[in-house]
Amino acid sequence: MKKMYIVVLALFFAIPMLAQEETKEKDTKDDVYVWCMMQNKKGKWYKLEKPTPKVVTDFQDKLVYLKFLNPYDIVEKGKLDRATSDAILKLEKIKGVTYESKELVGFTQGMKNRVNLMYHMAKRAAEEKEKQ
Repeated sequence: MKKMYIVVLALFFAIPMLAQEETKEKDTKDDVYVWCMMQNKKGKWYKLEKPTPKVVTDFQDKLVYLKFLNPYDIVEKGKLDRATSDAILKLEKIKGVTYESKELVGFTQGMKNRVNLMYHMAKRAAEEKEKQ
């Protein structure tokens, strides 16, 4: 009976080790993660997706449209550089989301969702203002 408990205990401790090995295989050295803190939520590691030029250009068009940011904060369409990165971080800070990073090299799905939401809200507000 004692041997049975020892075997069960050994298996219990071996399962997390096997799970860790599987996740290590999926992650590559090129993957970039950032620590993200949202209001009233625990911090979480998010993987940054490598941006395609099309996604970057779309992101920059929407960032420029928002009146929170200076158009000169975003430079060179389709290129994710330091200025664009700073603009994205500034926008995220306005929304109450902070990253433990001074510079980003990609986007998370949450960033894309938030900028789309803010873009459409700003666009609707501008249209309403024009009607008045």
